Amino acid sequence: MTVKSISRATIGLTSSVSVLGVVLLAVLVHCCIHYWQARQQEETASRALHAVEHLLLKPTSEYSPEDVKHGLEEVLGGQGRTQARVVDSQGNRMFGPEVFFNGEGSIREFSQVFETELPQLQAKRVELAVSTVDDERFLNFISGIFASSIVLWILVSVLISMRLIRLVLRPINRLTERIHNLGPRSLDVVLDDQKAPLELRPFIDGFNRLLGQLRENREQLKLFNSNVAHELNTPLSSLTISHELLQRRKLIEGEDLQKIVGDHLDELDRMARIIRSMLFLANANQGRELQLQPVPSLRQLVVSVAEYLEQLAEDRDLRITVKSDATVEAETELIKRAVSNLLSNAIRYAQANTEITVHITREAERVWIKVSNEGPTIDPVKLNRLFEPFFRAEEGRSDTGSNHGLGLAIVAAIAKLHGGDVFASSENQVTVIGFSFHSITVAGKPSPP
Repeated sequence: MTVKSISRATIGLTSSVSVLGVVLLAVLVHCCIHYWQARQQEETASRALHAVEHLLLKPTSEYSPEDVKHGLEEVLGGQGRTQARVVDSQGNRMFGPEVFFNGEGSIREFSQVFETELPQLQAKRVELAVSTVDDERFLNFISGIFASSIVLWILVSVLISMRLIRLVLRPINRLTERIHNLGPRSLDVVLDDQKAPLELRPFIDGFNRLLGQLRENREQLKLFNSNVAHELNTPLSSLTISHELLQRRKLIEGEDLQKIVGDHLDELDRMARIIRSMLFLANANQGRELQLQPVPSLRQLVVSVAEYLEQLAEDRDLRITVKSDATVEAETELIKRAVSNLLSNAIRYAQANTEITVHITREAERVWIKVSNEGPTIDPVKLNRLFEPFFRAEEGRSDTGSNHGLGLAIVAAIAKLHGGDVFASSENQVTVIGFSFHSITVAGKPSPP
């Protein structure tokens, strides 16, 4: 795998752009000079042709043919930058060189046809040549200067780019060094973005948020480990004490043995439930892929869970009602588990001879399932922690049977898996706890009102 270097790429890019700019400038200047030289050549040829035209078109009353011939020889006989020759109607050379500039160097030719009134001078065309040797020599000189300048500019641009890159990367290097020095014990550090360039501030802000999340996760992990140790320590201690008593007793009667074994099984079952719940939370927090299934009636799903818990509710003279309905797609077993945890929690804390109500509502792209029950009002401080693992709203850590403090945490994890959120309120002795999930309506089946 090739590792790309920002500094090398930037140096190459800036050098290429600067060299390209110099080359384009050189080409532009070269074209301008060439155009200016061509205009000068055309003006020179125009003046020479005008002089020849003046001689050839003079009326016969002013000049004799001999005078015209001598004048043409005087005008065309020079050996400077311009040479010309006169050709008659038959194409025969009358005046001027047979070969311009003896065939040496580059030339640019012009021609013009004249009609004269002199019968002795039947000139038809004047051919003119302008030497471009000096112009080409000057262009070559300029091109050489530009070529040398480009090579020199490449070296200068690379050096300047390297210096600029060092200056630009200096804040990044300092930031990299600070991040490199961070460790598990230095998560409380907050990177200062006041002196950082504007371009780095979003990165620093995002990194600080990440550090904050790591700090929060670290504290949650510490609390989670402490709670796990406590929850598992209680049944393990009970089992240890029970086995020690068994060792001291020489004879155990049948009923006592069955009671002891039953207690042991209860403790082992409680530990198994805690471990299964912990494994589920760990799996859910990793964001596993959902197995979505059509749920034609969310109400029917909730009713099936309520019927399963009906005996527990009847033992406390509680009634469960379900209001409204929705048609969605979700992982059915997870929704059932979340609803079961909410109803179990409501049954546990509801006042006897009251009603537990399950509200199914749709808000924008979310479907909410909220369970309300009448019972003691929960302290707002504790209300915000209801969905934390192993947290219980009741005082102390007394054994609560099947309640191990992970039920609502599992509800929150299931809601998160479905792209939803959780909700809790408690006032006037009415507690409402619920969760939402992203609403995916089954095709062709609109949600019931």
